[in-house]
Amino acid sequence: MPNGRHENNSNGRIFFRPTILETGRHDSFRQTLEGEYVFRIDRGDKPPFDTYNEATKELQGIIQACIRDGKSLRAHGSLWSLSTVAVTNGRLIDNTALRLAFEVPHALTDSGYAGDAAKLRFVECGNSVAALNEYLFASGLSIKGCGSNNGQTVAGAVSTGTHGGAYNFGAMQEMVVGLHLITGPNKHVYLERKSYPVMQPDFAQSIGADFIQDDTLFNAALVSLGSFGIIHGIMIETRALFILNAVRFRHPYDATLKAAIAACDPTLIPLPAVANAVPRDKPYHFEIFFNPNEGTPPAEAIVLVMYESAYDPDNYTPPEWNAGEPGLGASGLDIMGALVGKIPSPLNKLALPLLNSQVEAEFSPYFKKAIIRDLFRGEKTLGKTLGCGVGMPVSRAIEAMEIAFRIYKDANVVLPLILSHRFVKGTRALLGFTRFDTTAVLEMDAVSTPETRAFYNKVWEALDAAGIPFTLHWGKYNTFLTPDRVRNWYGDTAVDHWLASRETLLESAAVRKIFNNDFTVNAGLTN
Repeated sequence: MPNGRHENNSNGRIFFRPTILETGRHDSFRQTLEGEYVFRIDRGDKPPFDTYNEATKELQGIIQACIRDGKSLRAHGSLWSLSTVAVTNGRLIDNTALRLAFEVPHALTDSGYAGDAAKLRFVECGNSVAALNEYLFASGLSIKGCGSNNGQTVAGAVSTGTHGGAYNFGAMQEMVVGLHLITGPNKHVYLERKSYPVMQPDFAQSIGADFIQDDTLFNAALVSLGSFGIIHGIMIETRALFILNAVRFRHPYDATLKAAIAACDPTLIPLPAVANAVPRDKPYHFEIFFNPNEGTPPAEAIVLVMYESAYDPDNYTPPEWNAGEPGLGASGLDIMGALVGKIPSPLNKLALPLLNSQVEAEFSPYFKKAIIRDLFRGEKTLGKTLGCGVGMPVSRAIEAMEIAFRIYKDANVVLPLILSHRFVKGTRALLGFTRFDTTAVLEMDAVSTPETRAFYNKVWEALDAAGIPFTLHWGKYNTFLTPDRVRNWYGDTAVDHWLASRETLLESAAVRKIFNNDFTVNAGLTN
């Protein structure tokens, strides 16, 4: 225990684990630190709400200890991020044992709540997306959208703006309608939008929190980068289980495909014969992959589209899946992870046929029917991979991709590299990187090498030079961030409101100080 003081609570769940180095899941960074607080697994000895409220007190105690000892603090989940947004050189909190989840008493919902109270759930921060999927499945419910896999904690995914590809819904934070934030040793708040009331003050009182309804504060805290204290509980809206008819196939990179990209309309692309009977009135997911080693630009793209249909529990069989392989919703990063160790290093043009055959095998065509739980799962990436997500207006998507093709061709190198586009409905989160009405996300996924990082930098510089407005995914490789660029991308008003909201919500300047880290300093997001 640091200093052998406050944390020695034999009746509590936390203990301190000295750790000197954190590397992240994808080995994309190395962060020195003092150590991390870890919560023991809840054994169910007490009523769940009592356990939840005791964890709140312990989180407040951790904040108090860090203020006392002058140590920076950050909560992390699964260390899924490829950037250093979730780490610090002081102390971390491993929240992965905080996994409670609750149905919400209808009597505590606001009479003006516009949604279905029966589908509200209040979940603790350490629940992974996989655990949440299983929890909801038992009640015939589903999350509304997620990333390409399910290993992130819900709090981590939301606070970095994990986006997925549900272009009529949006990024993961769009399902959140309430936040329980631990904002100091003597203060914690339950926060929701005033324009979208969900709970009565009695709910906040039941967890001992101040009740705040404020649109600006909520939209600021929604994508908080770990800087608004500790997210302990998240109120989410769910929906009834639904089937996604997922079709992956090759299509020429031609005028038809470009028109579909420009309009963000997958229905413009004919489906292969095997999927002709799929109802196309409810498009859900639209994603296009390019292997630039097949040509720059390649003659063909790999298209992944998903259309909704009704879920029938009596006739549903999860698709077969080898748990040692990437799941059906695999992203370019998953594919790169699968290739690590299978391709020679360093690469040269003689190895291109082998590389391309491996990519083709990983992106083989399929037609599957499955729920979100069974489609978006199974990232196995553990090697030195690197991914970057660039958000932009859909109207500039083709231009940006052509720029990336040109830079790759001019670089005259061979990189294991997948370029792709996803499309996501815009967010109201002040610093959500999916900020455009319909955001096209240019993803660049590769094995991590100096040449890869040089390629990313050249693309960012070229997009800037072309006057394409863009943002960068907070949780992926984003060393292009500077205070001026962040303000240019999001606007002074959004950044100033985000900083002012942080000052309003956090208990004191001392608390704000411990929740700063190098990442937010470099982005100009500290006060």
